[in-house]
Amino acid sequence: MTSESIAHGRPAAVPKPQLHLAGKVCIGVLGVLGVGALAGGGMLIADPDGRSMGWTVAMLSGSPFADFLIPGVILAGLFGVGSFGVAAAGLDRLRLAPFLAFAIGCAQMIWIVAELLIIGQFSFLHPACFAMGLVIAATAVRWGWPTLDALRGSR
Repeated sequence: MTSESIAHGRPAAVPKPQLHLAGKVCIGVLGVLGVGALAGGGMLIADPDGRSMGWTVAMLSGSPFADFLIPGVILAGLFGVGSFGVAAAGLDRLRLAPFLAFAIGCAQMIWIVAELLIIGQFSFLHPACFAMGLVIAATAVRWGWPTLDALRGSR
């Protein structure tokens, strides 16, 4: 707390995240992820047996899913709509945006690993999508650090 905030009996103001390079990269990659996730999720929702992606329902044996509908909804919802929502929040400089971006980046990496374990087939998209999650998470840390420091200091 600053001496001014102590004198007035209130915590110091928490700054909004700045759109420096890390924030811009994070928002850009969230946008790319959002486009890909909406496209892929939409294909799975429209064609739950996976044919449009060159997959078969047999790939899901041992998983909790009977077909690709629920994974498609998760893909389109969380990683498609969610990425666009977080990108919009970042452009609006909402304090929560870098933290949500970090969560989406980590969730994307977990999603790719889980997908590989479930379907057992490797595509060039797997490392590309994992890398997007990693870039989102890493840039979100840099982007949100000043806000986190201010939040910790205001206690």
